[in-house]
This record gives sequence, C-alpha cells and structure tokens, in this order.
Amino acid sequence: MNRLFLEFLRWNLRLHGLYHLISILLDLYGSESRNWAGAFFHLYIVIIEILASFFIPKDHVHIRPIKSKVHDKCD
Repeated sequence: MNRLFLEFLRWNLRLHGLYHLISILLDLYGSESRNWAGAFFHLYIVIIEILASFFIPKDHVHIRPIKSKVHDKCD
C-alpha cells in the first residue's frame, strides 16, 4: 500500500509540473504583454516538482522514459 501511495504522489507531482508548463506558455504567449516573472516562477516550480517526484526520501530511482524503477538498494 505504501509503494502504491508513493507512486501515486510521484505521478501527481509530474502531472502538476505539466500544468505549470502550460502556465508558462500562457504567461509568454497568452496575452498582449509577456509575464516573464510568472514564467520564471512556474519554471522553478516545474523543476522542483519533477525532481521531488524522482527523489522522494529513502528510495533509489532509476529514471526511465515511462515508468521509473524505484527500490531501496541497488544490486
């Protein structure tokens, strides 16, 4: 159950990061004037959330394109 919950959190952090990528596009191209401060703020949030989704404490992650392999120790 704990593994399933951590995987749920990881994927939701990644999806939330994608939401911020959309916000960056809207800040840069959605209105007459570009909102550079908002774009940089959202970019910062995207980086932190995606890194957090891969490096949740006490887990070792091998990054894969679709599904990361997560375990406590490497062989």
